[in-house]
Amino acid sequence: MKQFWGTLALIFFFLFFTTDKAFSNPNDSQNYSPAHARVLVNGKQLATVQEPILVKDIILVPLRDIAETLGATVTWNYGPPLVTVKKGDKSIGLNIDSETGFTDRATGKIFFLDQPPILVNGKTMVSLRFMSEALEAKVSWDEKSRTIHISDGKNFMKLDQPEEPPYWKDQSSKQDDSYYKFYQMVVGPGGGPTSEEAKVYALEQGLLKTVKDVQRFIPTRFSEFGPTDTMVTGNDESGREKALWLVQNHYNGKISLDGSVFLDDGISKEIVYSKLENKGISRENVKKIYIAPYNNNQINWFVLAEQGNKKYYYCFDYITGDVVIENIL
Repeated sequence: MKQFWGTLALIFFFLFFTTDKAFSNPNDSQNYSPAHARVLVNGKQLATVQEPILVKDIILVPLRDIAETLGATVTWNYGPPLVTVKKGDKSIGLNIDSETGFTDRATGKIFFLDQPPILVNGKTMVSLRFMSEALEAKVSWDEKSRTIHISDGKNFMKLDQPEEPPYWKDQSSKQDDSYYKFYQMVVGPGGGPTSEEAKVYALEQGLLKTVKDVQRFIPTRFSEFGPTDTMVTGNDESGREKALWLVQNHYNGKISLDGSVFLDDGISKEIVYSKLENKGISRENVKKIYIAPYNNNQINWFVLAEQGNKKYYYCFDYITGDVVIENIL
């Protein structure tokens, strides 16, 4: 058995923040449908408030229901939307709408999920296979009765590549193959393509005519180990200065555009400082300020400030200057 990853001190500082709507409503960007499936744990049907759903052919279940049934405890942070699952002295952490999970903050071990946790009717929904196998339970699927069978395991947090069960030997199924991707372990933060890859992509795709600068690991959430993009700035065919952000699929290496903006279309950093001062936040207390996409092609000014005993997290729309996110802790 590979080594266990876990720690009692699984604490995350700059976590993903969102508006109150995201806590009470489903994520509108997710298209899901009822799974029409039963879940049996050790032969007994699992009673869930929110029924299992399908997202991109992956079954999602309420996190708390399955974790507690398997003997773990679940803690929900109502400030930053962080879910911590703990069993004994082992812990894992998941961020809502983030494909990044955490097993050991001290050593920086993270893993990636094809399907991030989402909120549906106020319930945190996670991949059934990820949670059950992270808790070392055995999972099987009965297509005829549309029943998921889960049996308890002994150890928590075995995130090794599981041995291929007989019913998955047909590799023609994309759905089955995608389950294995939950177990790719990476040390350090995930991010976009390398600087050279980003430069080549921007030029070959005609996104820019010339490249001036490339910056990696630009956070797109208020999260220490959250998703990051590679930012490329330069000039397009017309000579206008443009910034674009690139992401890279962790599994097939495909690079894609996460967002772009003409820099002269947006508000300046000085205007952002002025808006902060109007809120009583002085310039010298701003710890981070940068431009990045929040949702697909929604470009914002990200601001982290510390003043007194409070932390301030802001996103200002890059074009209009409107406040998109305001969280004070």
